[in-house]
Amino acid sequence: MATINRYVGKVFHANALDLLRTMPVESVDAVIADPMYGVKALLYDWGTDPGDRDPRRHWAYHEPIYQECRRVLKPGGILAWAQGGKFFRHFGDWFGEHRVWTLTRFGENAHTAVGNMWTVQTRDQKPIEFPHRDSLVICTKPTELKRHHPCPKPVEEMAFMVEALTTPGQVVLDCFCGLGSTLVAAQQLGRLWIGCDLSRRYGRIALSRLAALQQAAAQERQGSRTGRCGTCGNHAHIKPTFLL
Repeated sequence: MATINRYVGKVFHANALDLLRTMPVESVDAVIADPMYGVKALLYDWGTDPGDRDPRRHWAYHEPIYQECRRVLKPGGILAWAQGGKFFRHFGDWFGEHRVWTLTRFGENAHTAVGNMWTVQTRDQKPIEFPHRDSLVICTKPTELKRHHPCPKPVEEMAFMVEALTTPGQVVLDCFCGLGSTLVAAQQLGRLWIGCDLSRRYGRIALSRLAALQQAAAQERQGSRTGRCGTCGNHAHIKPTFLL
């Protein structure tokens, strides 16, 4: 039987559903996923968004993945699923009971802020209350990342979600990891992580970002003989690897 340790610290080049079906039941603490929104015909390097602006097609593709995400969550685990607002009237049918978290992203040199929606719930579809903190997230504009992906998530937004929903040492799964912003945020905050994406190129970019983060952390690390990270205080992070 597979154990979760064989998945931790790895970025998988795979279909999310295929990977999830190999993972053990009740094995991760949180799923924080940013799937395709289906509201525009976005072009990724593996193809076009399968939803094609149709909510029925969108959910036909994503529902089996969503259900598998619920299966792999531990009791008490939390699922956070980003969604485009265009389909909000369908959220109750798709997710059952849930809480919509709306984060407001603002760049320091921007003129206006933009919102982003997350459906947040337990494995049993119980709503998770928004934390008692401001929803404003000050983000660095991902100019370089936009050259590689049509809609990369800011690390700052993903750090908000990871910090609000997990504690250090817990396992975070992002089965639509793209360029790896969730994984970077998880590593910065001392969480373990698992990534997956349909694109080999996106996965390799995610790995390069993680490697750069580890290199920077190594330069700051204190007490190297104990193997502890000077940034988060936890044991040294697992070296990221990439699997087909």
